[in-house]
Amino acid sequence: MCNFAAVITLNNYTPMAKIKKLNPSIKNGKQKEPFSFDDVLASLPDDVRKEVEKHGIKSFVDIIGFMLMNGLDPLKIMELSEEQIKNGDFKPEDLMLDDEFYEDLEDDDEEEDDEDEDNPGFDYESYLLGLELPKHKFIGKSKREYLIRIKLNNSPVSIWRELVVPSNITLELLAFVLLDAMGWKHEHLYQFIGKNNVCYVNSRELKENANSFMAFMSRVQKKNSEKTSLEMVLQPKGERMKFEYDYGDSWTHDLWVKSSRDYAPNEEPVIKLLKAQGECPPEDCGGVWGYANLLELNKKKRKTAEDKERLEWYDIPNGFDPEACDLEWLQDDVEGLWMKIQEEM
Repeated sequence: MCNFAAVITLNNYTPMAKIKKLNPSIKNGKQKEPFSFDDVLASLPDDVRKEVEKHGIKSFVDIIGFMLMNGLDPLKIMELSEEQIKNGDFKPEDLMLDDEFYEDLEDDDEEEDDEDEDNPGFDYESYLLGLELPKHKFIGKSKREYLIRIKLNNSPVSIWRELVVPSNITLELLAFVLLDAMGWKHEHLYQFIGKNNVCYVNSRELKENANSFMAFMSRVQKKNSEKTSLEMVLQPKGERMKFEYDYGDSWTHDLWVKSSRDYAPNEEPVIKLLKAQGECPPEDCGGVWGYANLLELNKKKRKTAEDKERLEWYDIPNGFDPEACDLEWLQDDVEGLWMKIQEEM
């Protein structure tokens, strides 16, 4: 369980006068913009700001997720007044999630199970594992080839890949290519983050988040990755965008175009992995910081039984070299995906 006072501070430290000043209001016939997460972050003292950064909190959605993860009810916390927080005039147990919250979650799970039984034709697991390619693969005719590089950010070792792809590939199909090239297992959701923090997600996730509370709180603009091509959001002029895989571990990558060229007459486009550096981290290990911890653990000369069990669980053997990777194996994966794409076109 986290420090309760710290969580309250993260969400409510900003003076109410400043929040009211930044909040949406009509003044002189004009609508003022609501305060942003950066506004709140800037108002925090250094020690609290460092605590926020330590937990990887970068948005209001992260704060809410942090509270839920620790059993706190964000709605109850937001009902507290500044005076109550300042004087500590509240009982922590009164701000915890009610039992009904968990019962509702169980009910939702049961309803989803019922829906799966009623609709046996849709295999959600197959979709999640990336076995069902997106319907929209390219937008328009391929005229240019992009040489792209993707790099895992904040990794304890250098992990990157270089590929060639048609510039008109949809972001949704590109996500499949990038996951195979990196070595990820298609077990989690993903998104592209472009200019002005515009997020590109598939139509299914877009629909599910349209009226969700979390989407409302985040105020993040989301667009359809199935109707957006790579060349529509990224030009070969030093521009970069983010690719995030697994919202829990938050594996965040930088993606950019190193160069581009026009296809020759009658030249067939191709998707191909050219170069690679670094082994792909294991899934669900706690993000880059969890991976760094595993690598440090593997360096220990004297490992406890618990250490060995943990390393075995994440398939990290003795002599594991995180800076190496099996390029040929990754190339075969990408080549197999490209063959499947061509079959469906």
